[in-house]
Amino acid sequence: MSLRRLGADRLRIRASDGLYLLSYLLCMTDAILISYTTLNCTAAAHYTSLFLRFSSLIVMAGKLVWDGKQRLSTLLFTCAVCLLIGVSLYRSGYNHLFYLLVACLGVWNVDVKKALWIDFTARLFLTLFIISGALLGAIENYITYRMGSPQLRYSLGFNHPNTLASLAMSLVLEEAWLTRRRPGVPYTFVLLIGVIPLYLLTRNRTAIALAAAFPFLLPWAFRRRPLGRAARIFWTAFPLLVIGFSITAMLLCQRVLLFREFDLLMSNRFWNSMKVYRQYGISLLGQRVQLLSVRLARVQHESPILLDVAYLRTLIQAGPIILLLYAALYISAFRKASLAQDRYSILVYMLFMLYGMFESGFNNVYMNFTLLIALRAWYAQEWLPAG
Repeated sequence: MSLRRLGADRLRIRASDGLYLLSYLLCMTDAILISYTTLNCTAAAHYTSLFLRFSSLIVMAGKLVWDGKQRLSTLLFTCAVCLLIGVSLYRSGYNHLFYLLVACLGVWNVDVKKALWIDFTARLFLTLFIISGALLGAIENYITYRMGSPQLRYSLGFNHPNTLASLAMSLVLEEAWLTRRRPGVPYTFVLLIGVIPLYLLTRNRTAIALAAAFPFLLPWAFRRRPLGRAARIFWTAFPLLVIGFSITAMLLCQRVLLFREFDLLMSNRFWNSMKVYRQYGISLLGQRVQLLSVRLARVQHESPILLDVAYLRTLIQAGPIILLLYAALYISAFRKASLAQDRYSILVYMLFMLYGMFESGFNNVYMNFTLLIALRAWYAQEWLPAG
């Protein structure tokens, strides 16, 4: 098939898909252009965000009407999941849950690969637009120091340097998953050449390290040896292992030397989570948690209050039921990928789950495209292979 024909096929979408994508892109604009940039400090940001969210819900309602009847099992499953997310969103005010709620509505019959090509294109455009705005002086380029270090970190228009690095990592992995990028020296060289200046700008370690490690892990994804029973069990249990380790690290970060050293290496992420946990405890379906970013803490001359670990933020702010929902979603995703012998998808899922141990962006559909793949596969009761 020619590249022109392939591009035309990607752009050709059904009305139902188009409505879903319009709602999805309205939320993406809110999530990235408003919430994840320094524009969120402007007076109009709050009202713009409300307008975009309300518009996305109106468009999604139009999609559900257009689709007409659904299978009873799909309808009940959608209602149950969205009800849990909606209650937690209302109780916690956690923005990422709103984006997850919109992603869940109507995803059951969407062509996810076409959706992800548009997702990739739109996210790349928004990222370049924000960086250009920062370089031209139209958007504030937030500059900060790493705690305990004289190194400067640049956000290039985003609300934090980590956001820029995380978006770059997500774009690298999404492009690779969609094209089933193969290992090779040229690809490795280009990727490493790209992440080096990104690291020097952001001084981010997690996202940069995962993006840099990806081409070296790619040969595993193309091994012909099938996954055995033990490997399938391990990957199915991998979400529980990662989430369990995060909770254990939080509880033992000041008691056990190994966890204390690990926490110091990770900029006290688990100790910060422990302090929030001691103050608020855990509510079954979420609660309001007052956090204070590094940027605002410096302006107000106070100590930051952070929940950077995605799983711990979900546990404390969104509630254990939502954390179990995430766990069940990824257990199902790993299981289906293992049964399908789709090593490529397993690799990308693994990298995102490791990312979730150190960054809260894992919970955001617009930082973590695998959430959309896993949701579609969950509804469709089928696996969508990479490429």
